[in-house]
Amino acid sequence: MVNMRAMPVALPYIEEAQQGLVRHFGLTQFRPGQDQVISSVMSGRNTVVVMPTGAGKSLCYQLPATLLPGLTLVVSPLIALMKDQVEALTARGISATFINSSLSDLERAERMRRLRAREYKLLYVAPERFRSLSFLETLAEVGVDLFAVDEAHCISQWGHDFRPDYALLGQVRKRLRPPRTVALTATATPEVRADIIRILLMKDPQEFAMGFDRPNLFLGQQEVGGDQDRYEACARLAALGGSGIIYCSTRRAAEGIFSELHGKGLKAVLYHAGMEDDARRRAQDTFMSTKDAVAVATNAFGMGIDKPDIRFVAHANIPRAVEAYYQEIGRAGRDGGDARAVLLFNHADVYTQERLIQSSHPSEAVFGDVWNVLQSVEEFERGVYALAGTVNASEFEVSAALRILEREGKIERGGRGEGEHGITLTEKAPAAHPHSPDAQRLLKSLLETFPVGRQATTELPILARRTGLSVDEVRHALSLLEKSGAAKVRRPFSGRSIRALERVPFRELGLDLSRVREQERQNLSLLRRMTEYAYSDRDKRCRRGAILRYFGQRDVGASCGNCDVCAPEKLPVLLVGGPAASSRARAASSAAVPVTSYSELASTELRRWRKDLAKDLGVAPFIIFNDATLLGLSAALPIDRESFLAVKGTGESRWERFGPKVVEICLMARAAGHEPQAVPATPPRVRKARVRRSA
Repeated sequence: MVNMRAMPVALPYIEEAQQGLVRHFGLTQFRPGQDQVISSVMSGRNTVVVMPTGAGKSLCYQLPATLLPGLTLVVSPLIALMKDQVEALTARGISATFINSSLSDLERAERMRRLRAREYKLLYVAPERFRSLSFLETLAEVGVDLFAVDEAHCISQWGHDFRPDYALLGQVRKRLRPPRTVALTATATPEVRADIIRILLMKDPQEFAMGFDRPNLFLGQQEVGGDQDRYEACARLAALGGSGIIYCSTRRAAEGIFSELHGKGLKAVLYHAGMEDDARRRAQDTFMSTKDAVAVATNAFGMGIDKPDIRFVAHANIPRAVEAYYQEIGRAGRDGGDARAVLLFNHADVYTQERLIQSSHPSEAVFGDVWNVLQSVEEFERGVYALAGTVNASEFEVSAALRILEREGKIERGGRGEGEHGITLTEKAPAAHPHSPDAQRLLKSLLETFPVGRQATTELPILARRTGLSVDEVRHALSLLEKSGAAKVRRPFSGRSIRALERVPFRELGLDLSRVREQERQNLSLLRRMTEYAYSDRDKRCRRGAILRYFGQRDVGASCGNCDVCAPEKLPVLLVGGPAASSRARAASSAAVPVTSYSELASTELRRWRKDLAKDLGVAPFIIFNDATLLGLSAALPIDRESFLAVKGTGESRWERFGPKVVEICLMARAAGHEPQAVPATPPRVRKARVRRSA
């Protein structure tokens, strides 16, 4: 691996690259490390780049794209980020575009035509696009000079944002045979970097890793006892001045903190994936343009955010992985000024993240229930929300199950907005004179066919044939008639229809869930590592050192002087009562449900079983069951699903994976004369009650 600071000054192609930097990007000098990476790419080397957020990764493929004669193909996971980058490039006169699911059929066809005509220098696509054989054939025909994989950590199951379609990019490379490939990410441990190289089938790549250290960034943790503590800590951070980002693990948590800050008169904006596109865009624009603005968001926010004066990033809940955490806090202090990264920690949040991970990897029961519903209809057209209600599971679980079934080729989902439109011509219609010729033509056809004042149903392709317009032109014309008051339009189901591709019972489907279970195990392991970082202060371990060692850096000092372990006085007082409040919060964080009477035999055997299983799985014992839940099981001695789920800290996934062994131990304890005890419990947990809303 190349240490960028030790590279020689003389680099191949660097003079040409310097001229391109000025001509195409209006910049006079490279940021640290960019020139070495660009030289490697231009020399035809396969290259792996790990650069912190804000260090200028995009230029490492965008500049070579302007210098190379052919096409640069960029794989990117986020549609919004593609759009932003393409707009920035075209504003500089660089021919770039994207092809993704946000385009209409007409737009996609036009961009494919221009691609075949070799009119583009850069083309952005999501990895799912390579499922299309015709698209791959077009790329093979056009030729790819540079294959760039952004957010490359998505390739590895050990990355914090693994995406199965990324794992197929090695075969895509094999098919396209680009003369050079560059894989870029902001966060990758040594094992993730090795995965990237292996899966992309790279031979002898040149590796670059920028220093991960951000000396201007203070790293701290504040124990919180509950929502009120969080609200208080977030408000005090925001009141210190400067822009900031507060990350939350769920939409509901984000909405609660936003309401609190907004009520205190702070300049807060809300951003999460459940908001409309326009609302998210307005929130982002407001944050970027407003001094001292605070964004309260899920992890849907941040890609492409480059606001230099962000003075703090707070995590109201523990993130799932150190990689995600470090990428998110890296958005603070990009101007080089002092900035803070504060983790508001309550151990209960670990269990919340654990449940979110389990919901992302549904139990076999959820898969079976979803499959049975899809077998009962030709096509399910009521949306994920209705499907989740039908199978008594959360939308989060059902969405995850559908993604996996689609990936395995067991179902297919239709496009959005398919089906019949309901159109009612109003009394204004006969006298209306739309400015648009297309709207005039459509209105004339509708008046000839449909009665005024009565709803009629039709499909857009039918209207297109009658008017000689395209489907997209009809859709736009119909919208203009609706805005003018000449027509009322009831649009069809706006979600995606779902259809099973096989008609067999679930037990005969042959669905292999071993990869799902393995990925769940790995995600829980990443969460364990993040939890260990949260507890750095109790172990008296420098936080900065812990992170740098995590990413494979060896020359790490014993003390950094800029974290709450090495310099506790630098952590601002975020709770009324200071240290005393923190002690109370710590007690609340670690408090267990009081269980006063339980089976000692069951407790001993459950602990022994948990310890052995944790060793086999390579996870901390609390990931399987925390101590409070283990005591609850030892008291309740459950012998069936209902009594198992009544114990706080269990759940469907745990019942499926661990239930039989727990019941076996509890039956043994009962046979020895131990009686179940009443314990503080939650109502029997049904799947629908789990986290329904999440980023």
